[in-house]
Amino acid sequence: MGDLADERFWAIDAGGSSTTALLDDGSRWRRGSINPASVGEHAAERELRGLLDELTGRLGAAAAGSARGWLATATVDAGAARGDIDRLAARVRASGLGGPLVVSRDVLPLLLAPPLGGRGVAVVCGTGSGFVASDGAGPPVSVGGCEYLGSDEGSAFALGLDGLRAAVRGLDGRGAPTALGAELAAEFGSPVRELARELAARPFPKAAVAALAPVVCRCWLAGDAAAGAVVARALDDLVAAVRAARNLAGLAGEWTAALNGGVFRGCPEFAAALGRRLVAELGAAGPPEPVADPAGRVLAALRAHPAGLPGTLAGWAWTVAPEAREPREGVPG
Repeated sequence: MGDLADERFWAIDAGGSSTTALLDDGSRWRRGSINPASVGEHAAERELRGLLDELTGRLGAAAAGSARGWLATATVDAGAARGDIDRLAARVRASGLGGPLVVSRDVLPLLLAPPLGGRGVAVVCGTGSGFVASDGAGPPVSVGGCEYLGSDEGSAFALGLDGLRAAVRGLDGRGAPTALGAELAAEFGSPVRELARELAARPFPKAAVAALAPVVCRCWLAGDAAAGAVVARALDDLVAAVRAARNLAGLAGEWTAALNGGVFRGCPEFAAALGRRLVAELGAAGPPEPVADPAGRVLAALRAHPAGLPGTLAGWAWTVAPEAREPREGVPG
């Protein structure tokens, strides 16, 4: 491998609803989700294959064969099954991307890249939610990240589901009157009861339910009490998860958080409300700013570790050497 100044770098940030690829020359593009839990196995594989093929084409065959890359995806978690990593690595290699490769959960680069630099709490609140923290010395710890049946509290999915239920309760008299029913019907072109049944009939409803969240946030900002209760519960859940992550990581003294995900970017008021509570209730050093460019953080994390990832990341990130396809946990290829 030549001098790092001459190398090419690429990064992929794959969340629950969409996937972004970024090259070191600043070019970027988006495709659909590669998360089978969101779109199904066949659609996820099709999107991943198309994304990687386009990445190879944009790099050119010669550069693609040696470029360093990081695939950060919600499809893997700490301690992911070896077969899942093998599958992803094999797909990357089959596309012609032959350089050193890192595979990790999508939240990990947020912790490793500046400004956290390995110390603090990385919060993802998009289609799903997840939290990773470290004190900068020990291995990271994870809270949540178990898909929408096991966790995802505070996420767009949680906001959408709770908002939908509040709308139904408001319509049939079990709950307080709310504008949510009318707003959801207007946004999605279907009475809210029919909308609920249609979403329930989908084989992979996660992303579609999460798409309801902007309406919930809009009603909250307009002063709707039922939407306000939904948002308050989501913020409570996010604060509780950050507290748990902070305590598990043994974070003491000055620390801060990074906020990433479509809920934060789509509703800055929601992000600001969480930031204020992290400072007031958990002692964060200052209100965190939402991450504007998650793929850029993946690329920054890759550049920050040119000699390979530290051993404390064993089981969290997998590095595949350029001449081999077998991933080895937490060590340079």
